[in-house]
Parts: sequence; structure tokens; C-alpha cells
Amino acid sequence: MSWLAGLTKNPSFMSAFFGFLAAQFLKVVIYKDFRVFGRYGGMPSAHVATTSALAWAVGYTTGFDSPLTAIAAIFLAITTADAVGLRRNVDPNKGHTLMEAIYGFLLGWIVALLTVKLYR
Repeated sequence: MSWLAGLTKNPSFMSAFFGFLAAQFLKVVIYKDFRVFGRYGGMPSAHVATTSALAWAVGYTTGFDSPLTAIAAIFLAITTADAVGLRRNVDPNKGHTLMEAIYGFLLGWIVALLTVKLYR
């Protein structure tokens, strides 16, 4: 279980984890229904919040000129494009509006700021 201990000490991983949880709990609050926890679609986008928190945390910890930050930023861009574009075209109920993705992005940024600050 040393891999688990390592992940819990990793601010980038924990930021992504907290970003996902924050988005899912916000969905429960917004929709007043615990059944929405873990579902696709809705406000805010958990996909975007998770990858946004990851990308921002990687940037804060390795520097915004780091190749790792570039990888995380591209991962965020692909995930966002999928959530807003492709997924919405395949099933409008499981995709996201642009505003849901923007709120997910902002939530991820806030979570990353707090998580990285907590880990320092």
C-alpha cells in the first residue's frame, strides 16, 4: 500500500481527487438529489473540474513552463472538448453546456489553489 501513501502525499493527484469530489457534491446541493452523485452531465462538469484541478496543481508545483504542465493542460483541453462537444452530440443528457464546463474549470482552479496551499 505504499503506492497509496505516495498518492495521498501528491498535491496534484489529491487536487484532482478533491476537484472531482467538490463537483459531485455541488451537483447534489444544486439538484437537491443525492442520486446525481457520480452521474454524467450537469452543473458543474466533474470531468472538467477534475482535469482543471490537476492541470493547475501541476502548474503550481512544477512551474507553468514545465513539460508536465503542458501535458496536463492538453489533457484538460481534450477532456473539455469531449465534455462540451463530442459527448453532447452523442447524448445531450450526458454532455455539458459551455457554462457547466466553465464552472468546472473555475472550481478546479479554486480546488488546486487550496490543495497546493494546504500541502506546502
